[in-house]
Amino acid sequence: MRKILTLVMLSFILFFTACGDNKDYKDSTYTNKLEVRKDIQLNIETTDKLLYNMVKSIVGDRHIVEYMFNNRESEISFKFTEDSINNISKKDLFFYVGAGFEPWIDNFVDKLDKNKVGVINVSRGIGLLSYNKIVKYNDTTLKDNPYYFTNIDNYMTALMNIRNAVQDKEPRNRDFYEKNFSEALKVLETYKEKLKSVDNELSNYEFIIVEDELNYFVKYNNLKLVDVGLGENNIITLSSSQRENLQQKSNRNNLIILYNDDSVVKNNEVLLKKYNIPAVKLQIYNGELSYEETLTHNISALESIYKAQ
Repeated sequence: MRKILTLVMLSFILFFTACGDNKDYKDSTYTNKLEVRKDIQLNIETTDKLLYNMVKSIVGDRHIVEYMFNNRESEISFKFTEDSINNISKKDLFFYVGAGFEPWIDNFVDKLDKNKVGVINVSRGIGLLSYNKIVKYNDTTLKDNPYYFTNIDNYMTALMNIRNAVQDKEPRNRDFYEKNFSEALKVLETYKEKLKSVDNELSNYEFIIVEDELNYFVKYNNLKLVDVGLGENNIITLSSSQRENLQQKSNRNNLIILYNDDSVVKNNEVLLKKYNIPAVKLQIYNGELSYEETLTHNISALESIYKAQ
């Protein structure tokens, strides 16, 4: 009887020990799963390198970020397919410049499956300028000038829209994104200060621009513009008073033409030579230079005006 009782007690001990081990194993497994799922890795798509760099400045290497187009030409002429719609619909976030920068974007976004992908137009909340000329891409006529980001304050607003979207999608790392956003703003503030210094040096100059794409940058920097006539192919026509004025002070070079497209200089070569008008090239987004590189180029280009005197 004593042997039977001993065997029964040993059975109970083994049973409860096994249950205890099983509980510990389950708790350990559960804890490990929580650790693995602590940080979510998002799949983020942008339309171009400009937005790619902006998003990377906020998320760093925490998420997978890709872009659709290597250059401006392919971005403008893009014709989407069912495959491209399905591919973007599988992403977590999709950012686009907006304001007609991607002429096909409205129809594209309408077809996306938004049950998974969050779609963000980074131009939201920005005051846009209208085109002065008719701009068409295929059957789409653009009313808004999409180069708003050449105004640094507008660029900051777009960057804020990116930060907000990422924070909403992955709030666990809100502080991380806020820190990166603040650091990006500090860098931009240094460029704003440089531009302000350059603008002060250019107060006695007057400028001609014929490309709407430069309007945001020129107005942001308070450059004094001369109103000129424009013919076909952006050929400049001057009034009689403007011509007389130029003849009187042709050697002072205080009238400058700012341009981005080389065809502007080519088409106005005769006028520029006749009145000794310097031409200074500014950069807007071309798919190659980063935003900071573009600002650096433009600051140097404007500085060259008064440093050459």
